[in-house]
Amino acid sequence: MKILKIDKSFPKINKTFKSKPILTKSLITPKIDMFCNSREVFNTLKNKFTNLRDKFSENWYKLYIASCNSDWDFYTNSTDENLKKMTKSQDEFSHLFKDKETYEKFKNIKISELDKHEQKQLKNILKQFEEELETGEDLKLLRKKESQIAQKYNSFVPKIDGKEVTKAEISKILQTEPNEQIREKAYNANLEGGDLIAEDMKEFVKLRNEFARKKGYSNYFEYKLKEDYEVELSSLEKMIDEVYSNSIDSIKSIISKRHNELKDFFKTDKLKQYHYGFLTGSNPEKSVNEAIKTKEHVVEISKNTYKSMGYNIDKLTGESKLTLDLFPRKGKNTHGFCFNIDAGEDVRILANLTNNINSIDTLNHELGHCVYTLGVSRELPFIDRTEYPAMTEAVAMMMGDLVKRENILKDIVKPKLLDKFKETFKEDEAFFVTKALTIIDFEKEMYKNPDQNLKQLWHDMRVKYQSVDNDEPIDNNWATIPHYLSHPGYYQNYFRASVIKAQIYNYLKSVLGNITENKKTAEFLNENLFKYGISLEENELIKLFTGKELSVKDFVSCFLI
Repeated sequence: MKILKIDKSFPKINKTFKSKPILTKSLITPKIDMFCNSREVFNTLKNKFTNLRDKFSENWYKLYIASCNSDWDFYTNSTDENLKKMTKSQDEFSHLFKDKETYEKFKNIKISELDKHEQKQLKNILKQFEEELETGEDLKLLRKKESQIAQKYNSFVPKIDGKEVTKAEISKILQTEPNEQIREKAYNANLEGGDLIAEDMKEFVKLRNEFARKKGYSNYFEYKLKEDYEVELSSLEKMIDEVYSNSIDSIKSIISKRHNELKDFFKTDKLKQYHYGFLTGSNPEKSVNEAIKTKEHVVEISKNTYKSMGYNIDKLTGESKLTLDLFPRKGKNTHGFCFNIDAGEDVRILANLTNNINSIDTLNHELGHCVYTLGVSRELPFIDRTEYPAMTEAVAMMMGDLVKRENILKDIVKPKLLDKFKETFKEDEAFFVTKALTIIDFEKEMYKNPDQNLKQLWHDMRVKYQSVDNDEPIDNNWATIPHYLSHPGYYQNYFRASVIKAQIYNYLKSVLGNITENKKTAEFLNENLFKYGISLEENELIKLFTGKELSVKDFVSCFLI
């Protein structure tokens, strides 16, 4: 499963200022005095903004760090006390943008007299003030409701035959257990978590929609796309259509082949929800998983993968720049996240690893977020020291793919098996497309009409994109998707990131060869991509790095048969 990155919502800055050519002495005319005077005025106005921005950022920075730390404490130990601390910290952070005096100072700056980059910064700062001053109580209510549902879900412990199990153990059962009764129990144990919060989620969606309508949007999904990710729904739908229309035949062929293998193994004409995910004997992943002896072995493989690219994970942890909380325990969030506490200085991973390929993918993925965040230049203003969601996901997903794109398992897997295993990469990409479109389309339709039968909607999306049997029982499995609660509208970032990662990886290969066989990879990524943070527009950054505009071509070619 592709895992998201936790990040506070501070302004997404798009453009950097590019000054005009400096006039030479040979071009000096009497008009230059006027030009110089006007430029002096321009710089004075500019300094007024930057001074105010930087002074304001001092408190912003402190409260942001405190809030991130409280988030980390709650996610790693979901107690009532930590919930209260997190809520208090979030309130203190939001209170910063309720200072009317500071708000007026920013409002009095003429945006037309700033350069393009600073214009965007000012607009986003004003937007945050306006949100808190106009809808601050609504935001507080949303944050409180989200935390309550999160605590309810995080405190839930799945059980099989009365015995407590972790989500990682359930995942392993669904991959490896041939006994259908045990598989069904494992699936239902996980499903109980979705049943527990399904009604809460439905009411929460309605609350979010009420908030979005106050902001002038038809629903919260469209609000999040535009305001948090600067994505137009029409452009997202265009990209989805381009990928799907150019790959639908290959995708259907791959899905049909996998489903037929499952039907043959379980000797059934119709698959149930608990059949999916099983690795049949013909799937090389099963044999590869057997070569991964322990969850600690997973950590060793990931560390060595990054070492081969020029990153020293042990050194980063020793310097306290990187914190790893990698294994399951009671009271800890059951998913996987990267927490960007302080770009360039402090980043943390929460995960629940077991000994399989999925765990290597997950850890490689989260470490991808980490090295990106730690590579952001500290010389940038605080407001620019973050990453675009789709860009950091692209890098993280690219790193997760390395288990099948390069030879990081060559020391534990025989060459013939490894080659066969790597050939399944195109199947992974095809299945990812179907999963992503199921999740994205469901969320879009859920926010359009939360009163519809959401079990049926989830089922219909799975039939449409994943080719499951139409007469499958309907259930609340949708409510187990963590993004719907904590990061609404976020999953489309994974989809866009998949397109970006394919273009980035192909470019890196053309320059460096296999990136895990070149220790200059780390320096190359840091200097040519990571250090910019969000000081460049996302599309500018992609073009600067790869030398061409973003296209779906590289991604689609990954899984064409």
